Amino acid sequence: MPNQDAQGRWISDDGLQYWDGAAWRPIGTQAAARKGISALPAVLIGCGFALVIVLVIGIGLTVFALNSPDFQHTFCNGWNSDNSANLDCPFHPSP
Repeated sequence: MPNQDAQGRWISDDGLQYWDGAAWRPIGTQAAARKGISALPAVLIGCGFALVIVLVIGIGLTVFALNSPDFQHTFCNGWNSDNSANLDCPFHPSP
C-alpha cells in the first residue's frame, strides 16, 4: 500500500515513484527536458539522397547526349568551325 513522504506525496510500494495527482513520476533527479528534437540528421540524409539523385541523373544525361547522333553531329559542326582543319572531331574515328 502506498504511503506518504515528508512532503505529503504518495510514494509507490517500491519507493521509486510518487503520485503528482495525474501520473506516477520517478523519485530523484529528473532527466533534463529535451529542448527540441534536432532535425539535422534528417536534413543531412535528405541532402545526401538529393545529391546522389542529381549525380545519377547528370551522368545519365551526359551518357545519353554523348551517344546521341544528333548531339555528335552538332558538336562536330561546331568543333570544325571553331578549330583549325588539322584537328578532327573527337566523335569521328581516326582515318
